Amino acid sequence: MKAKHIIIALATLSLTASCEGWFSTPPESEMVREDFWKKKGDVEGAMGACYRTLADQGVIKRLLVWGELRGDNVLDGRNREDNIYKILTANITASNEYTRWSQFYTCINQCNTLMANAPSVQEEDPDYSTTELRQHLAEAQAIRAFCYFALVRTFKDVPYVTEPYEDDSHPFLVAQTESDEILAQELANLRAVDMQAPVLWTENVPYTKGRITQKAVWALEADIALWLNRYQDCIDACDKVLTTTTNPIALERPSNYFGNVFFTGNSDESIWELQLDQNNQNTAVRDFFGDNSTDACLSSYNFSNVGGSRDLFLAQRDLRRMNAFVSAGAFYAIKKYTALRTNMTNVMGREADFVWGDANCNWILYRLPDIYLMKAEALAELGGTDHLQEAVRLCGLTYDRANPDLEAGSLTGNYNSQAEVRNLVLDERQREFLFEGKRYFDLMRRMRREGTPTQVLETYLRRKYEEIVSMWSDIRPKLNDVDAIYMPINSDELRANTLLKQNRFYETTSDIIR
Repeated sequence: MKAKHIIIALATLSLTASCEGWFSTPPESEMVREDFWKKKGDVEGAMGACYRTLADQGVIKRLLVWGELRGDNVLDGRNREDNIYKILTANITASNEYTRWSQFYTCINQCNTLMANAPSVQEEDPDYSTTELRQHLAEAQAIRAFCYFALVRTFKDVPYVTEPYEDDSHPFLVAQTESDEILAQELANLRAVDMQAPVLWTENVPYTKGRITQKAVWALEADIALWLNRYQDCIDACDKVLTTTTNPIALERPSNYFGNVFFTGNSDESIWELQLDQNNQNTAVRDFFGDNSTDACLSSYNFSNVGGSRDLFLAQRDLRRMNAFVSAGAFYAIKKYTALRTNMTNVMGREADFVWGDANCNWILYRLPDIYLMKAEALAELGGTDHLQEAVRLCGLTYDRANPDLEAGSLTGNYNSQAEVRNLVLDERQREFLFEGKRYFDLMRRMRREGTPTQVLETYLRRKYEEIVSMWSDIRPKLNDVDAIYMPINSDELRANTLLKQNRFYETTSDIIR
């Protein structure tokens, strides 16, 4: 692994800087200065650098690409990008730009550096309290865990680095660690610090929604536990979010759901979202979904025309259907995050019914529906009548909010078997989190549990590939391997770090160009 890929980037920011500036001001230097780590402000600056790296557009683009493109939500758009098109058509190679992971390791190294050095600041600065130190350590641990979670879900086994690279005294060649081992350790680390994280940032909404809080840590714990099939652990973490009354969160009302959650941001239901503004715009969403001056490189699948038992939206006036995408000639344009629907008269909608945003939208990592639906998935996997009924009830919370024209509880009583409830949860997650970078990871969890991608390919992914390339018979053999669900490790990383091993599928499959 190249040193330049993991060297720390720190900022020395004044504590009086605005919250917007704290999230968006770029680092002043890429090297740790000898006079750093002397005062509380140095730790705050280093903490800000961790968040800013996580909110970098290269990171957000990868979160979207890794979690969305190989799922069944998106198709090619008007503005074709070659690397994107290759992923959409199952032609992923180790030279693809989106197999690069260096920005995530930069963020990991920033977190490692803060965790290693912040304790010594107490010896230098008497104004730096133990409570503040513990909060900063919890924040850094959570950001690091999120980065590793993203890497492991995408690449499987990756290098696991927990010490900072501050100079050339540390080895830069690091072998991979088994993926579940990484996540089990990071989950244990999160549990060790979750009560030390801030409950909320008093009277500072952008901090409470944009920085780590206890509820953000618990949400991440639930997500990792669900990936590891530790269902009761997932439920327990979700219950902490749902029952803790400090830092209250609540579902937005149907009337202002999309506007408050995706257009304005930092909504009442938000738990953790990456803060963007005029100085640090969400160009990832603009490039992928389009705006008033940029054609999108992605478009939506036409969920209104799925047919048969796979009709995704059970009601025509589901707000998620009406607000998230719209017919735009030969394409279905994605509007979530980028535009706000102001005319709800026509059920099918037109592009003229939307007004564009200004690409300042935050990128949401966790919100209250995540908690409801992660718990519902864990309950469905545990099985049993009571668990299944509660899973349906939790799905009903998001479904009822999105369908205010229907009677509350319209889902209840319609799902009686474990298989039916499993499918309900998966479908409700797809409806609720369209284009939010979660769908492919949802499908991956099912493929991992089943030990084969075959059923997911036939039930969910086949229709997308048939529509894009009409060569399902050629593509299916490429995907029908449990190791094919991951991405290849970038060829430059393999050359830079000779201890790395390419993912098995991309090493041995002759129809993939390596």
